[in-house]
Amino acid sequence: MALHIIRRSLMSGIMEGGNTTQRAEGAPQGCPLYPLLSNIYLDVFDKELERRGSAFVRCADDCSTYVKSRRAGERAMKTATGFLETKPRLTVNPEKSEVGSPSKLKFLGFSLGKDAEGAYIRVRAASTRRLKEKIRCTTKRNRGIALTRMLQELKRALTGRIN
Repeated sequence: MALHIIRRSLMSGIMEGGNTTQRAEGAPQGCPLYPLLSNIYLDVFDKELERRGSAFVRCADDCSTYVKSRRAGERAMKTATGFLETKPRLTVNPEKSEVGSPSKLKFLGFSLGKDAEGAYIRVRAASTRRLKEKIRCTTKRNRGIALTRMLQELKRALTGRIN
């Protein structure tokens, strides 16, 4: 039964402009199965990074590897890209992949900061801007919805942010 559901999800088409077209390859992003399938498929990548002793964090298809220098980062990017394109035969998007300081790069809407007490996690400014815009749209006075419904929508947005 589970394999049947996974197969149907992978074989589902793409809807664009009201027309459904068949997908040639890959899993649909936004699908609830996507993170699960990514974690299963990229397990071999996790094992390779662990074997090399790399410090890394991965969630679904997003991955950050931490090294000491920019040169080591470029070398790690080259070897990780080579591994992903040969072993599991995945395509790495060079536009979304970059080498840089953990304090400047984002991972799942967060970045790392450093102060006198040590490192800490901070929310990216773009994520905060999106939340503020969502709150503004939700609490507009001319929407014509009940206050209870508005509070439910607000609670959903803020609970997601807090989590």
